[in-house]
Amino acid sequence: MKRPHPASLILLGLAVLAAASSRDGRALYLASLVLTLAALFVAGGHLRLLLRRSRWLLLTMLIMFGWLTPGTPLPNLPGASQEGLLLAADNIARLIVALSIVALILKVLPPPELVAGMRSLLAPLAFLGVSRDRIAVRLALTLNEVEASRNGATGKLSMARMLTLPATVPGMADVAIGILVGAVVLVTWLA
Repeated sequence: MKRPHPASLILLGLAVLAAASSRDGRALYLASLVLTLAALFVAGGHLRLLLRRSRWLLLTMLIMFGWLTPGTPLPNLPGASQEGLLLAADNIARLIVALSIVALILKVLPPPELVAGMRSLLAPLAFLGVSRDRIAVRLALTLNEVEASRNGATGKLSMARMLTLPATVPGMADVAIGILVGAVVLVTWLA
């Protein structure tokens, strides 16, 4: 079976993100747990890096929501409110869902395919006069510099490979993913 088009995989990630983050309470926490475990199993290195880089944002969200939201005070945590901590848990779970999906996408799609997928998804911007090729080239250059800074190199060697995007034609796997994306969006909208 042919590998799906990168745009299909990005759309699937966005649909799962919308479905999971639109939930509240137990459904949100369950989705967060499942996606985090999946990301740890499949893309553990990417997820750990994203969580490490987001630790201050996560801590800030906990403090801002947990201690600065008015509500029922908790005797064991001075200054914290029950409603604030629940609000913090919801928002932190949503952020962890997003980080897990980004980690999975980064694991599945190498940088050239990620750029090719984003370029395909930006095609409707042509009607507004926005050049999707310019955006794709800027994304490719940014990803190249990030990769070069990780490796401690200048990144000049992989530039030609990055700017030559893979040519992929949508196939049956893309149709199946499209149907799945449509079903996820429909269930999310109806539920």
